[in-house]
Amino acid sequence: SPKNRQESVGDSTTYQLQYLADNKNNKIYADRSFNIISMTSAYQQLTPVKEVTWDYQKDPTRLTLNFGAGPLADDMRPLGQRRGEIYVTARQSENYSNTQFCAAERTRQVTLAPGNVIVSDSETITEFTLMDDDTKNHIKGVSRIAVYLTPNPNSREGVLWQQVSGKAVAFFDYELDMHREY
Repeated sequence: SPKNRQESVGDSTTYQLQYLADNKNNKIYADRSFNIISMTSAYQQLTPVKEVTWDYQKDPTRLTLNFGAGPLADDMRPLGQRRGEIYVTARQSENYSNTQFCAAERTRQVTLAPGNVIVSDSETITEFTLMDDDTKNHIKGVSRIAVYLTPNPNSREGVLWQQVSGKAVAFFDYELDMHREY
């Protein structure tokens, strides 16, 4: 829910991201723990993520999100603690050149709340371009997020999933402008 559902097309949001260098394997990982908390804070989520459990060395494909205090129900009673489990189900990356890199990943998020389980699937494809900068501190990117319904035959969403033949039902496009800070 970007900016509590009040963000418009063309609005911008600024937040910090961190990356981890694995010099042994010559890889760079997004610091998902830091980045998720930074992003939900910047987007002013109604129920912000307070803690992320993620061990990129042991299992980089699983994250656990613990949310802060939830919103209130219509009768003013708290809705209870929520937790999210995110599973990265597929990843791929490709270098086009010395200045262009593309990454794609597919995720399933399971949100657990008292008396309710919500499952959502999404795919994120991002193309990064190192800008013509002698310091190599400026990267621009284009990111597209595709959202899918889940194939649960016992729900209305499962029926709709069959009607759309498992295709994406929503797309969100983002422009990224990243600058290294020391």
